[in-house]
Amino acid sequence: MSNIFIIAAENSAENYGSQVIDEFKKRNPETNFFGVGGEKFIERGVDLILHNREFAIVGLIEVISSILKLKKYMKLIVNETIKRNADAVLLIDYPDFNLRLAKKFKTLNIPVYYYISPTVWAWRYSRVKQIKKYVDHLFIIFPFEIDIFEKEKIPFTYTGHPLIPSINISEKKEIFRKKLNVKDNELIISLLPGSRKSEVVFLLPEMLKAVKLIKEKFEIKVFIQRANSIEKNLILDFLKKSKSKYVQIIDQKQGYNLINASDIVITTCGTSNLEIAMIGVPFISVYRVNRLSYFLGKRFVKINLYSIVNILAQKKIIPELIQKNFKTKNIVRETLNFLENENLRYNTLNQFKKIKNIIEQDKNPPEIIYNKIHKDLLKLNEKKT
Repeated sequence: MSNIFIIAAENSAENYGSQVIDEFKKRNPETNFFGVGGEKFIERGVDLILHNREFAIVGLIEVISSILKLKKYMKLIVNETIKRNADAVLLIDYPDFNLRLAKKFKTLNIPVYYYISPTVWAWRYSRVKQIKKYVDHLFIIFPFEIDIFEKEKIPFTYTGHPLIPSINISEKKEIFRKKLNVKDNELIISLLPGSRKSEVVFLLPEMLKAVKLIKEKFEIKVFIQRANSIEKNLILDFLKKSKSKYVQIIDQKQGYNLINASDIVITTCGTSNLEIAMIGVPFISVYRVNRLSYFLGKRFVKINLYSIVNILAQKKIIPELIQKNFKTKNIVRETLNFLENENLRYNTLNQFKKIKNIIEQDKNPPEIIYNKIHKDLLKLNEKKT
């Protein structure tokens, strides 16, 4: 029986990790997983050392202020991995923490697999040195990453992107709108303020101010998608302060149905951007962090685009309101552009289809990862015996 440590510190990582766990359970049911994750991991029988809500930190300054806590978590993870005699570790995304973990596991001679490569093509290219030194095998999801890791002579497998299989729309748009009591003449604006507390704090108040102004021009219903890692009371406090009685909260488990039923989405810059594009709904990508975090981080950025959708398109096809540009008036302007300009909506959705063609393929990422890790562990066991 294989014993594998897995870490998914963020919601998207947990979605992709869940696919891998399902593949292992299907092909090799005796495989035991333990590590860091959330409710989806718990549902799959993963023995959690830590819940991933403990890792909901964004921005360099915020990370620095949490160093002692993260060091404590790292020590706990390493000790548990030793105690449980892990055969392998699978690290998913979350590079600042996971690359440090990789270094510790490497010194313990535990095979290190890394899924969802750090975005060295966008910023901090120097991380390839850490990957080369501490990661035994890398699983990459974008075709343009192949040249980078071939050039760097880093062992990797191109799996294709795991996103599309994870998008589960269980109810038709019209049916879900009726469940939400949305009238035929009303538009749905959905707000996705992020999966970290700091994101919600920085983004949600401005979003609420914007929809209040949009409500003066259009008949709208507004819904906030609450990530599993965010306490409901945090959002309720902001709604109370803004007196936004017309705004409702939808839990993440209905997130894809909500996006599919929406006329436009205002979302934090992240994996959600690609999800929304694949579902086929216009959106505005926004982001703001601590000013010092932004100033320090910007020095390492190699590209001028922030949303993965724009990066894949190699041009700006959806609005990005980042840092000082993240203002109420700008959110209102860009939202009204989409709601009033049919040509803009049509052209944007066409661009989304092109991006879908880039990442849609007939590969099966969980199967590819299972085959590689299972094959390697069989070889290791043969050597031991």
